[in-house]
Amino acid sequence: MFALLTVLIAGMVLLISGERPRSVTTAMPALVLLLWEIGLVGAGVIGLMGVTWRGQLSTGLAVELLGLILLGSASTMYAVAVYVVSGWGAVVAGSYVIAAAGASWWRAGQIVRDLSRVARAASRGYIADVPLLVQEEP
Repeated sequence: MFALLTVLIAGMVLLISGERPRSVTTAMPALVLLLWEIGLVGAGVIGLMGVTWRGQLSTGLAVELLGLILLGSASTMYAVAVYVVSGWGAVVAGSYVIAAAGASWWRAGQIVRDLSRVARAASRGYIADVPLLVQEEP
């Protein structure tokens, strides 16, 4: 949840301030750069909507999944830009960005697995007995 909030704030700052990291201005054409910034904001807004969804659980998971796909895509784009422009000089910053992208893709995979379990259980009439990752006991 904090990653989604952080990416929302970072995307808004980029859009409002007009300041861009050198790596993305060098590596991305203007249209791709704009889509990357919008993707950051979209990932935050959509992902947070999914996380805080008060309706049906599967709908909230699907909304969160969309936000995570956007976050994973935007983070991967940034990591590629950082390494293309700075090479091994970007190993620390790039590693953090790759970790964020990996975490987004990992969580997206978990949600896909959960939604698949729900769909299989619903087709068999066992919807109440499906263990989901989001409902595991600590």
